[in-house]
Amino acid sequence: MPHQQEYITLLRMDFSRSFNIQLATLFGLGRIPGGGTWASLFVLLIALYEQSAETASFLAFFTLIIGPRAYDKLIVESKSEDPKEYVLDEVIGMGIAISGVNIFNNFYGQFQFDINFLSDISILYILTFIIFRFFDISKIGPVGWVENNPTEKPYLKVIGDDIMASILSIVVVIIILSIKLWIV
Repeated sequence: MPHQQEYITLLRMDFSRSFNIQLATLFGLGRIPGGGTWASLFVLLIALYEQSAETASFLAFFTLIIGPRAYDKLIVESKSEDPKEYVLDEVIGMGIAISGVNIFNNFYGQFQFDINFLSDISILYILTFIIFRFFDISKIGPVGWVENNPTEKPYLKVIGDDIMASILSIVVVIIILSIKLWIV
């Protein structure tokens, strides 16, 4: 049974489809269960490896440019305005979140945590990832309002909720860091 599920997953990740559809699903990552979390984790791992937000920022900016075309190709295939396979919105959101936290960290100085096996910037990025996924999955407050706005174009709703989740996660991380800096 486990081998059969692996085979079915590989069939879903058919790499012979058009490049835009492959890009929209982050080369099949969006077709596996929890694709949005995996796409966010992909951006997090890049930032952790580099110990900077440069590539995450570039990915967010680049995806904002190429994302609409990939989205248009995928909605034709999936016949849905918000296909779950489309994970470039998570790449945009996570890239913005990591970049915002990195800017704040660089502007206000290095925050220190008492965890020996992780660098301080790694802790910030992991915290940002957790908070971003919380807002993106739960659709609390402004995130849900953006996603459910009936007057907005479908693509803007798809990426808008992730951008709002990234903004909220930046704010929450800044609040946590401010409390740590000024109170603790």
